[in-house]
Amino acid sequence: MTMRRFDFTIRLVSAFGVLAILIMSQGLLNRHIATEAEQQVIRGRYAGDLLSGLLELSATKQRLRAWSLRTLIGAEHAPGDGEILRAHLAATIEQLQRISKETHEFDHLAGAPIDDDDARDEALQLLSGSVIALKPAIEDIKSHVGAEDARTAWASIETVFDQGAGRDLREVLNSTIAKERSQLSIKRANADAALLQLNRVLAVMTFITALIGMGLAYVIAEAIRRPLQQMSEGAKAYESGQLEHRIPVTTTDEFGRFATSINRMASELLLRRNEEANHRIVLEQQVRERTSALEDALSRLRASEGRRRSLLADISHELRTPTTAIRGEAEIALRGQKADDDYRASLGRIGQAASQMGGLIDDLLMMSRSEDETLALNTEPIDIASPLEEALLSAAALANQRSITITTDIEDTETIVTGDALRLRQVIAILLDNAIRYSPHNGHVEVSSRVIENTWRLVVQDHGIGIEADALPHVFERNFRSKNARLHRPEGTGLGLSIARHLATAHDGTITLSSDSEQGTRAMFRLPLLEDRTVPEPVVETTH
Repeated sequence: MTMRRFDFTIRLVSAFGVLAILIMSQGLLNRHIATEAEQQVIRGRYAGDLLSGLLELSATKQRLRAWSLRTLIGAEHAPGDGEILRAHLAATIEQLQRISKETHEFDHLAGAPIDDDDARDEALQLLSGSVIALKPAIEDIKSHVGAEDARTAWASIETVFDQGAGRDLREVLNSTIAKERSQLSIKRANADAALLQLNRVLAVMTFITALIGMGLAYVIAEAIRRPLQQMSEGAKAYESGQLEHRIPVTTTDEFGRFATSINRMASELLLRRNEEANHRIVLEQQVRERTSALEDALSRLRASEGRRRSLLADISHELRTPTTAIRGEAEIALRGQKADDDYRASLGRIGQAASQMGGLIDDLLMMSRSEDETLALNTEPIDIASPLEEALLSAAALANQRSITITTDIEDTETIVTGDALRLRQVIAILLDNAIRYSPHNGHVEVSSRVIENTWRLVVQDHGIGIEADALPHVFERNFRSKNARLHRPEGTGLGLSIARHLATAHDGTITLSSDSEQGTRAMFRLPLLEDRTVPEPVVETTH
């Protein structure tokens, strides 16, 4: 790896310094050549002005000569033109002397030869003296009369026009005009050469400056291209999240220092990102734990709330049956005069109904303290005939109110099952209650029990409204009631069969329903026997 010695800024400033020197050199050289061309142009302008003035002087002198001749020979002429032309000659000479003086000063400052300037000044001085001498000669022209006198006057005037200080003024004027014409041609040629040289130098210097500028630009571009490319690649890598990428550091100049700074920043960002990722993982774990805890608490709360509502609905439903039985027994006890045995029997049944209500209240208190949905069961070997008889006696009061006849066909044999007598009585009571409530007035309900294949079976058959075929699979769902049930008995809650099935399942038993609109509904309750003690007995039918 080659380490460069100088900073990029110094190299860049040096390159622009070289370009500035070249441009300044070109400007100075162009200025010098342009100054020379300007001097030649100015000198040519002076020469042109002098030449124009001398030609104007020559022409005016010729017009004055012609006016003098016309005056002498008596030809048509304007009397005042002579003095006007002479004054114009004097003004032209004065202007030429002023231009000649400026030219003399310009040549002296420019370091040019001034011999021709002196000769021109001398010629103009002679011409000026000739113009001054013409004034009295012009005044005397009008006094000459006659041909002989005109010739003498013309000879005198010509001497003034053409002679001065012993020199031929025509020759002096023509020589001065020739010299100024020559100077004008020379100065114009010099100006054209200077302009041509200026254009050539300008073109050459422009080409050299452009060539050097392109060379410096190429060198600078090469010095910038690779670092910028590396930084661009680094920026794209960082943009895509690759903070492990590092920009190569190949120089010690500004680019190298910048790349080093960027690499340090990337390292710091990578460190921060890793720390943030670790913190995020910890935070996510905490959030998951807290969320799980909240979900568990919410689930328990919902389950508890569901159990509370279910329990309240179940207790409300179950309290309705013993309440009805109590009211029915009370009405029987209050009717007319009866023997003490009848009162005792009615009061006994009222006590049983009250005991059932007390058990339901105990369940309410127990489930409010426990999270277990299963109702407490006091299981023991019992004869199923006892709960069945108690349920039938309790149902008789409701049947009497609705003028329903209950027909029983029960085996009079000891049938031992394992269970809670109160809960089994509750299941049977629910089945009887549904059969009575959904039967028409003056209807009848058939109750039969058998022991078949080590299973006790209870069948409750009514001839009521029945259950629709599409509603039959849902009758054991909590709060479900079929359309016919809602029309026949709007105040129902749809909880009885759900409770009955729950209790039956707790005793390892089953409840099944079958129904049609003509035969009514048939409910079958099955319970496994503790042991096989089935003995055939005569059929007993009881009508209530």
